[in-house]
Amino acid sequence: TNDTVVASQAIKPSDIYEEGAVVFPVLHGPMGEDGSIQGFLETLKLPYVGTNVLSSSVAMDKIMTKHILEVAGVPQVAYTVFIEGEDLEAAVAETLEKLTFPVFVKPANMGSSVGISKAENESELRSAIDLALKYDSRILIEQGVVAREIEVGILGNTTVKTTDPGEVVKDVAFYDYQAKYIDNKITMDIPARVPVEVMTQMRA
Repeated sequence: TNDTVVASQAIKPSDIYEEGAVVFPVLHGPMGEDGSIQGFLETLKLPYVGTNVLSSSVAMDKIMTKHILEVAGVPQVAYTVFIEGEDLEAAVAETLEKLTFPVFVKPANMGSSVGISKAENESELRSAIDLALKYDSRILIEQGVVAREIEVGILGNTTVKTTDPGEVVKDVAFYDYQAKYIDNKITMDIPARVPVEVMTQMRA
């Protein structure tokens, strides 16, 4: 309740439980999207909508998501991984061998492009790794590509519904936090201008 939040008191199940209540955990960022609040709700035995603890935690972890996509055979860009405490020089060498500039350097467990950098050379790569390490000890380095960004909303479990695809239209070179939330340089084309057969395939 508001009084509980203002007084910084512990929240009891009785504070938020109502007969037949269902929680919509529409929370953004760490603790809201990574399975933490979902686990809390399950502990309280409160039903909620959206993905469960495992799905939420995996989707928030970019490196784990890459591994799962690989197993599922989903095409994705080439990448390397650096873990804090490992040999940085070896990680840089592996990246230079496997990828070409530009590359994107990302903390594994942040959202909204926080801590992400675009690197055009080795010096920028090293600086980008330093920045990303301020947010996470596990770093994902991905091959940069020039491509359209098209999104499809998905709703359901056994019976799934999808939205029309929408294209993110960017007036910036890098879709960073500033562009997403402050500069208003991002618009959406809905539906995306793609052939009917492509739209059907995306929603399948």
